[in-house]
Amino acid sequence: MEKLRVREDMSEEVQYTSSNLPIYAVNWRLSQFIGYAADCHWHRDLEFIIVLEGEMTYHVNDKLFPLAAGDVIFVNANQLHFGSSGKHGSVECVFISLLLHPSMLCANPYIEKRFVNPLLYDTRYDTLFFPANTNSEKDWRGEVSVRIGALARLCLQSSDDSILEIQSRFYALWSLIFSNTIAASLSMEDKNVRGDIPLKRMISFINEHCSEKIGLDDIAAAGRVCRSKCCLLFKQTLHQTVFEYLLNLRVRRSLNFLSDDTVSITEAALASGFSKASYYGEIFKRVTGISPGKYRRRISLNNVKKL
Repeated sequence: MEKLRVREDMSEEVQYTSSNLPIYAVNWRLSQFIGYAADCHWHRDLEFIIVLEGEMTYHVNDKLFPLAAGDVIFVNANQLHFGSSGKHGSVECVFISLLLHPSMLCANPYIEKRFVNPLLYDTRYDTLFFPANTNSEKDWRGEVSVRIGALARLCLQSSDDSILEIQSRFYALWSLIFSNTIAASLSMEDKNVRGDIPLKRMISFINEHCSEKIGLDDIAAAGRVCRSKCCLLFKQTLHQTVFEYLLNLRVRRSLNFLSDDTVSITEAALASGFSKASYYGEIFKRVTGISPGKYRRRISLNNVKKL
């Protein structure tokens, strides 16, 4: 099972796959994640998801995007997002995740101010969806899809010889998106600062205190909103209740304890914020599909195979 490196404030600690440029390009299968769902996160990087096979639901803030083979989605910087199997439970999806840091576009302050920041901070363009089979000769979105695919393949095979071509293609891609989204006229002062939204404050609070006894009042207070607004934000954006999110997080945190044979399952449950081992076992199986004991045996077996 794979886990993204997510900090307390839900920002991802991106592990770039290129040693020379801030680029992350990886082929993924949704089944590599617990429960066929990645952790909700955000990052400063621009992200492009290219679906190769299967289908999944992509969550960006309060929006849902059903994705199928050939679809491409662009997620702007600083957006809460993740992919999941959605209502289908455990449907496989094979996709490419391509992250490019916007600093690659900022050759000088003028370019950054005039051509990067206006689109980067425009809330109208937190997400752009490019459906499969869009005619690239008649629709700019089709051309964007073609260019994203070509750039992703180049980044997957990244080498020193391809650095200039990657940089050049990224500029051309951004130019095409920029010219078709009409974002240049908005001033930075009038933009909505998305990094300080109540949901992020509440998520940060839950991450910091998830092993403690916390309730809805505590979580809502951290976001400076009322209880009903707190519940609404979680449901609209993460498509989970507050406590579903809390319990899922506790289960994910417990995986670190289960990988240590000196820690009993009861100790893992208590250390992760569960009051009873039986309840922990029930929630763990609901989230992962297997019991804590079976997960531990699977980890031990994998460790033996690596020896």
